[in-house]
Amino acid sequence: MNLATIERMVRDGDLSLDALKYLIDCRGECEWLDFKQLLRLESDYDAAAFTKDVVAMKNTGGGYLVIGVQDKTWVPVGLNSELPYDAKLLRDKIRRATGLEISVDIVQHQLRYTGEPRWFAVIFVRAAAKRRKRRTPSLVKHDFQPKESYGLRRGDIYFRRGDSTVRLDSAEELEELLDDLEERADQDSLEREQSKTPFAVDTGTYRLLEKDFQYFVGRDQLREQLISAVTKDPRIWIINVHGPGGVGKSALATWAAYHFYDQRDFEAILQLTAKETVLTSGGISRSQTRTLYSLEGLLDQILLLFGEEPPAALDDKKHTVLEWLSVWPTLIVLDNLETVDDGRIISFIQDLPPTSQAKVIITSRRKTGGWEYPVTVPELNHEETRDFVAVKSGELRIDLPITERRISEINKACGGLPLAIQWTLGRYKLRGDLNDALGAVQGEDSPVLEFSFRNIWDVLSADAKLVLSVMSIFDTPPGDHLLALAAEIPRERLDSALHELEEATLVSRQVHPADGQATYSSLPITLSFAANQLARFSGLETGARRRVQQYTQQMELKSWEVERFVGVFERYGIQADSEKRGVILCRRGESETFSGNMDAADALFQQARDVAPTSAYVFAMSASYELARNRIGQAIKFADVACARASRLTGGLAYSTKARVCDAQRDKFGRVHALRRAVEFSPADLVLLHQLGVALSRAGETNEAIAKFTEIITVESARDVPSETLLMALKTRIINYRRAGLTQRAQEDLALAKDLLARHPHLSPQAHHIAELE
Repeated sequence: MNLATIERMVRDGDLSLDALKYLIDCRGECEWLDFKQLLRLESDYDAAAFTKDVVAMKNTGGGYLVIGVQDKTWVPVGLNSELPYDAKLLRDKIRRATGLEISVDIVQHQLRYTGEPRWFAVIFVRAAAKRRKRRTPSLVKHDFQPKESYGLRRGDIYFRRGDSTVRLDSAEELEELLDDLEERADQDSLEREQSKTPFAVDTGTYRLLEKDFQYFVGRDQLREQLISAVTKDPRIWIINVHGPGGVGKSALATWAAYHFYDQRDFEAILQLTAKETVLTSGGISRSQTRTLYSLEGLLDQILLLFGEEPPAALDDKKHTVLEWLSVWPTLIVLDNLETVDDGRIISFIQDLPPTSQAKVIITSRRKTGGWEYPVTVPELNHEETRDFVAVKSGELRIDLPITERRISEINKACGGLPLAIQWTLGRYKLRGDLNDALGAVQGEDSPVLEFSFRNIWDVLSADAKLVLSVMSIFDTPPGDHLLALAAEIPRERLDSALHELEEATLVSRQVHPADGQATYSSLPITLSFAANQLARFSGLETGARRRVQQYTQQMELKSWEVERFVGVFERYGIQADSEKRGVILCRRGESETFSGNMDAADALFQQARDVAPTSAYVFAMSASYELARNRIGQAIKFADVACARASRLTGGLAYSTKARVCDAQRDKFGRVHALRRAVEFSPADLVLLHQLGVALSRAGETNEAIAKFTEIITVESARDVPSETLLMALKTRIINYRRAGLTQRAQEDLALAKDLLARHPHLSPQAHHIAELE
């Protein structure tokens, strides 16, 4: 849920089907959004409750009441039939209870969330669009059942606080709540602008969505046909890739987008999807990766691709887009176009002028007609099924003897649909019984994919079911730390559950090369199925979302914290946000250590390592912390990790920390080795050089120690103003000269040190060090 988005929708008065879908997908309530499973207005009690909600929303700036969604669980159950109310009746009810004239509207849509079409109602409460006008609240004008606990009384002020309607005692309290709400909406707006891109390829003028396949199997002739359709005839600019659900249209279009991207046949590529459900031969499941909603959204995406700020007016958007497409060879890929309830999109594409250099690939379950060149994606035939099964069996590492008879059985049972075949193989891997897997696909009363999901679900362990259900609350693929936090299970059990889900092909693991962190993703259809299972775990969704929200807030990079540590980031070459978070968590851990809160410090350093598991800085600081706690074994482990991951900028820190750990073990030679490596990484660091000299002296390497102190003295003597570093280097060289029997040189250094103290008063705090040598 994004408050800024909902505030904009309220301001625009959006009552479209897409608006309803967005509100339901928020899966939570706020000041501008309230869910109700039913709405009855016949009794005074029901009328009063409804009126309070409406007045509260009006005072909050307007909002939506969505009817047909369970309160608190946010499950979209729908209504059997349309509500028997229109806008006039609603306004009459409000006027009767309050004496207020409040503008409300109601629109009812049909959606499929439970297999059958169900009705949902959206009641829109209008209010002042400008924030300053909200400061004058609407007060109840007359009493309505004032002696009853549910009644309304003259002068009452109602407001939305979070997901609740409350009565306020003063206008000052209203001001405070409005300030808080507007601040949160502004923050959501900033976070939305700074949110991660939905595109796997987001560079220059290329925006490509994530591939949903590792290898594209076969269909060479079909791929050649699509490439030829795009490139050969300049008179053809729309290619319609069509076929039944689950047949591989999206995969083919994605393969083409990446092919053209690799070949750089186009100077710009934009790939969007309107996929919200996946239809197979037997069932429907929801998707959560939609990026295409309307013509306005498409035009904005094209303009943003070229770095153009979208104008407000639709005609201006169209004009500017056409200007760009007339000069840039551009490929636009629109997936699942038929699910967009906006016929203007296809009209705009069909009406592109001859000057346009754009080519458009659309995927659809049907031909759209008009000027499009059709590319039909058929079901897999026997030979293609054999190749598909062979490749997927290798990927799944299952030993499935591939006979012609068996391939025929799989092809027949799955209808030649690649996705159904893949899930069948996953069930076979889990159960070891192909006949059982084929029987599940052929279930008479269950759609193919739903039946496959259900049967795989039934044989999963309790932890695997828990983890898969929790995954559905995330908008982007989570890492194992977030999953453990949301599911509230130990890491060992999480690892076992994830392994089981990977084995069942319900979850895929991706390791990001930049930071080595793993994330876990599922197909949108899988997550839709998993979301429906959340209600089976009492309180799981609410608790998981709360824990994730708390953790996200803690991980959030506050601007003032970032500014504090800019020097650290620059010094150690820390650029990734995850590593910056790790640095800040380490610093918080140090603060807790100084305050004596050791449990909190332990947790913060652990979080730092989870957030930045490849950071030499984080492991070096963790080693220092463990050393301070006298946990030498852990300190050794973390110091070794820091050294193994050290870079040019972090090597000095990593190996100097290792040297301190060696010193705690009384390992003189290990300390010398570590400091030699530290100096190799940071040769200009005189403090490290001095530490190396001291370590060499303690290890009996007197002459080499003298040489190191001499290097420091040579550098420091060239400065206009002598430093304390020069004085300390002289002291340690005097000690080693005496140890080597070089008394005369020791006396010369002592005289030089005294002269420096006499001529430079700022060195006087170090005078006692020299006095000790006399």
